[in-house]
Amino acid sequence: MKRALTVHHGLNYERTVPVYLNVDPEVFNNVAYGGEDLYADVDVGSEAQEWDADSNDWWILVMSENSPGDDTVTLRVAANSTGSPRQGTVTFSSDDCDDVVVTVNQLANPT
Repeated sequence: MKRALTVHHGLNYERTVPVYLNVDPEVFNNVAYGGEDLYADVDVGSEAQEWDADSNDWWILVMSENSPGDDTVTLRVAANSTGSPRQGTVTFSSDDCDDVVVTVNQLANPT
């Protein structure tokens, strides 16, 4: 969802900057059971807009958890030794924006 924020600079100057948060892709399917690095592209309204990324599962490590502006985030997925496929999530958030939840679907070890 795109929104706008009005920024006031002194008495006679103001500007409107877009405020939004997009993450691509929002779903990673068939992630290798042995683990792998995944890459999510974060797109925000301005180079000064701050955002955070937080893993909701121990086996997904967010390598760069926050940044102002657009960035590519590495999600390091640990090996799956459970014998069953598993699903985990990472939540991306930024002020005045809806959260974006990225889903990771990891394959099971076939042995």
